[in-house]
Amino acid sequence: MNAAIAGLMSGFLLLCALVLVLMIKTRLAFGWKVFALIALTLFYWVQYFALQRYAGWPVQQALPSEFVLIASEVIEPDRSTGDPGRIYWWVRESADPGVPPRLYQLPYVQTVHRQSAEVLQAQQQGSQFVGRQVGSFQGDADLGIEFEQVSKSAHYKKQ
Repeated sequence: MNAAIAGLMSGFLLLCALVLVLMIKTRLAFGWKVFALIALTLFYWVQYFALQRYAGWPVQQALPSEFVLIASEVIEPDRSTGDPGRIYWWVRESADPGVPPRLYQLPYVQTVHRQSAEVLQAQQQGSQFVGRQVGSFQGDADLGIEFEQVSKSAHYKKQ
């Protein structure tokens, strides 16, 4: 278990213990006790959603400005169910190869689907690519991402 997760969980357990003491040992008005219980419950939900990023679930935030694409999974749009599709990219920030990779969820865009398949195929043959943000998302055209082939040794010397 990650030390950050253990710290957050022990903090939550401490709050639970304090609210339990509040409920049993104090002579606060019933309304304040109910308020404390509701506040603790809301805090639990905030913490739950904040911890999702530590659980390995995909994030839907912007990609790093420079990254290495490690793997990709594409779920194509399905008109029968109305699913818009999505692309999952497992990427590592190339600025710091010691940082573990992250899983990102991107909206499905056919050109990005094709582009990532080409990059992954070339990587299987030994090529190294760096992805970069070159603009902003422009609807169905692209996600503002381009890939540049680099030599592995030159890429890591830049760091």
